[in-house]
Amino acid sequence: MISKIFADAGLVIEHSKSEVFHFTRAHNLPNSSIDLTFVGGPILHPKPIWRYLGFFFDRKLNFHHHVHHYATKCLSTLNAMKMLGNSSRRLLPMQKRLLYRTCIVLIALYGFQLWFFKGAPTVKNVKELKKMQCRATLWITGAFRMSLSERVEAIAGLIPINLHLKKLNGQHHLRYATVPPSYAINALLDKYQNRNQNQHKFALANLTNKQKSKLKSPIKDISKRLNEIKDEFDPYHIIFYPGLHLIDHFSGRIVFYSLDSSSDKALFDHSTKLNLAFEKTQKSSKDIAVISDGSIKAVRSATAIAHI
Repeated sequence: MISKIFADAGLVIEHSKSEVFHFTRAHNLPNSSIDLTFVGGPILHPKPIWRYLGFFFDRKLNFHHHVHHYATKCLSTLNAMKMLGNSSRRLLPMQKRLLYRTCIVLIALYGFQLWFFKGAPTVKNVKELKKMQCRATLWITGAFRMSLSERVEAIAGLIPINLHLKKLNGQHHLRYATVPPSYAINALLDKYQNRNQNQHKFALANLTNKQKSKLKSPIKDISKRLNEIKDEFDPYHIIFYPGLHLIDHFSGRIVFYSLDSSSDKALFDHSTKLNLAFEKTQKSSKDIAVISDGSIKAVRSATAIAHI
């Protein structure tokens, strides 16, 4: 039947390059082969693992092999990092932590959105990642192998891997509040978030309440998280166009003062100037004072958080 459909469309199937893979949740179900000898092809033997774009799919879609593969890859990378340094000085714990956060964590959590969602069997996968991070914390801190992993993680300044997954998963959900309306995933959300006119027939909006209660999918988690957002964000709104920013409209009323922190007298004069400006806004009902708490580092680069 498949060969006939492709032939009617003017396409030819190369059976030598064909593969077969069976997905099932059943236990002990036979993984039978497909005989294509009657159409001039080989006998296709299904594989237990299927790799596609760096993701490892198993028959039950629990992604145990996927997590195990990348956790093992991280341990190999960690063993290679132990050779860094020279004969006179080894790497500092801060440098080891930086290497772990920038090189290893990204590998370990590759594609975690496929298996980390509500209702999915994540215990075995998270346990595999905890073992990997435990080895990394022992390398960073130089602690004994019998040390409690939670305490060593706190000393190394690392968040537990399960909490890190929850944080990244939440950020992943919020990202879809800023995507354009033409984004493909919008067609799968319910009617409150669906900004795509071409709604998919299997979208959440077309499912019954009974079907939604049985559904376990990242799409369902994304839709639930987006329902909690009250503010709307439009990345293509007119206020984001160049020339229409706040500083473009009121450029004559915005003044920037460069802080000279070379002496205590300069800091005192700057503080006095800020106090006078704040007192002036307090006396006027039409003004708003925006106060920021900044920290100045040795390199004279300042960071601040503004509060209205």
